[in-house]
Amino acid sequence: MKNIMSSMFYRELKVQNKSLKDPLFVIGVYLSLLLVFPISLGPSSNLLKSFSPAIIWTCSLITFLTAIEKFFIYDISEGYLEQLFLSSLPLSVIVLIKALCHWISVGLPLIILFPLISIFLNLPLNLLWLICFSLFLGTLSFSLIGIMGAALVIGAKKSNVIVILIIIPLTIPILIFGISSTLFCLEGLIPYSTLYLQCMSLSFLLAISPIVTSSAIKIYLE
Repeated sequence: MKNIMSSMFYRELKVQNKSLKDPLFVIGVYLSLLLVFPISLGPSSNLLKSFSPAIIWTCSLITFLTAIEKFFIYDISEGYLEQLFLSSLPLSVIVLIKALCHWISVGLPLIILFPLISIFLNLPLNLLWLICFSLFLGTLSFSLIGIMGAALVIGAKKSNVIVILIIIPLTIPILIFGISSTLFCLEGLIPYSTLYLQCMSLSFLLAISPIVTSSAIKIYLE
């Protein structure tokens, strides 16, 4: 069982990062979105500091939306989705592996880059680790929501447009909690309450996302 899980994990990482241009594309999108604001408002602007939490989280969400198609597009084109359905691993476990690999491919580079981004956004460095932890919780939630949306529109025409319409309303609570956590950090406070809410949201998604995604895949294959 462990060998199957590890081989599937490495296979998913290879599929979602077929070449160096895939992680570079994610990094490029995130940086290009974020750097527009310091350039236009000025790095020492009070307005930039006030809006930086919303900027950070909105740019993170947009970056994730650009990479949603990675979930199932290669599985469908290569006929691998049917093999996943017949695998000895439970479909819910496969869904969690795919979501984790997607987060490693998209979310992890954003968190690694964030200390550099914080310099451009004029953010305090003493509570940077808390903002990174909040981003970890939020971006992992984005991946779990994204895989649900991608599974619900498998085989649909103009699926990219439909999945964005499905996902954006579901991400609003994650955005609110994440922005609130970042705001508390900017005020020099430890955001216990909002971090608890983010952990609660992530726990709920970890429970519900595999069920919804597995059901959608079964409906598509049947």
